Amino acid sequence: MKKILTLFLATSFIFQSCENKTEKKTTEIPTEITTENKTEEELAIIERNGKSFYDWYFKNEFPNIDVIKDKNGKCKLDTLSYFKELRKLGTISEKFINKEKERTHVCSEFISTINYTEYEEADAYEYDEYCIDFYYYNWLKSQEHPEGFSAENIRKINSNQSSLDIYETYNNGGGNESPLSTVFLEKEHGIWKIVEIKFVNREETKPEKVKIYGKKWYGGIVSLNISETTLAYEYHGQCVYFYPVKKISDTEFEMIWARNMDCKFDNGTDKTFGLKHFPEIGKPFAKYTLKNNILYTEYYYKEWVEKYTEQVQEDVFIQKYFSQNENN
Repeated sequence: MKKILTLFLATSFIFQSCENKTEKKTTEIPTEITTENKTEEELAIIERNGKSFYDWYFKNEFPNIDVIKDKNGKCKLDTLSYFKELRKLGTISEKFINKEKERTHVCSEFISTINYTEYEEADAYEYDEYCIDFYYYNWLKSQEHPEGFSAENIRKINSNQSSLDIYETYNNGGGNESPLSTVFLEKEHGIWKIVEIKFVNREETKPEKVKIYGKKWYGGIVSLNISETTLAYEYHGQCVYFYPVKKISDTEFEMIWARNMDCKFDNGTDKTFGLKHFPEIGKPFAKYTLKNNILYTEYYYKEWVEKYTEQVQEDVFIQKYFSQNENN
């Protein structure tokens, strides 16, 4: 009996000793490396998510936003498909999407005025004044592309911000690298997402700023030739209507109503449509404002313009005009 009791106590002691050792292992060893593991894991996630855009860009052979034909036969910048592709990555923030909407807005406005058949037959660089992205790789800021890229200098700035640098690689990664951009990320619902891409040592190509005066502008069925004293509404070479201009600034002027013309047909602008409020000779008819190289129109006789458009001629008094490219 004593032998059995002694054996039982010895076995219990050994079992408890092993259990204590096991508990010691499971509590001490992980706490020793958990902080480092978490830091390394997070940096790996930042690197993976931060380079995801360029992974997609290179894999898909440097896509640009497509131009498609809308239901009216005009061009349309297919931003919906573009943003859908970006959102599918799961690493692109809505901040980035909104900045892309701003960046592509002017081109989208302009191209929507062009007939799709005209776009298909256009010469090279015909639309570079408003859509420079058509003619080079926007996310490389170049007309040529490298063999690959690498992500370097992965940094966690704080608990909500991080960044990494993108380098172009040439000669199959044989050491010839040059800095391209810095990708900035923020946490969105607990996920590291790209919010901005800034280019390093590269000028971002933007449409050259144009002036109102001394330029030819077009939209609808008329072209506008604008000087500091006169606005000429040109229907075609044999029909032009002239209006005095009141210059407000280098980016703004008023058009004064008149009936001066060099034309074989009457454009119907003397009609009143039974309205009490209609254009009067010698009084301001509209204000034109230049913003982002687009000439916007504010009509002072909105109801009259609507009646004229419905009953006489569409696309004469429109909202937006674009400068005529000098080489067209």
